[in-house]
Amino acid sequence: MTRRIDRTTQKVGDKYHVWYTERLWKLAAQLPVITIEIESLKHLDGVCWFDDNFPPTLRNVVEHFVRMEQVDSDYPIILDPEGQLFDGAHRVAKALSQGDTTIQAVKLLELPPPDEIVDSIY
Repeated sequence: MTRRIDRTTQKVGDKYHVWYTERLWKLAAQLPVITIEIESLKHLDGVCWFDDNFPPTLRNVVEHFVRMEQVDSDYPIILDPEGQLFDGAHRVAKALSQGDTTIQAVKLLELPPPDEIVDSIY
């Protein structure tokens, strides 16, 4: 099973709010770039990418490993208004794997409206 990876999703109630990554990058392009401590991100110890519908099988893990290796680190990660990871988990994973302790980021002042609201992300 292959999942689309060109988006950010958040479950809100029983629906999923979806933001397309390319739009997020355009919105974030005018924001000041800051340096943050990677350890400040709560997502480091949360389940990312995988769930009951998309389990961490060898194939699925490798899919994300390849994605992590190929990320464009020229794009800063995007933080939500509370300062937590909104887009850029693969960039964070790559930085961690290289022993980095900080990463470049931009912080949204407010969440933009989602591009779509759906019942399922599969």
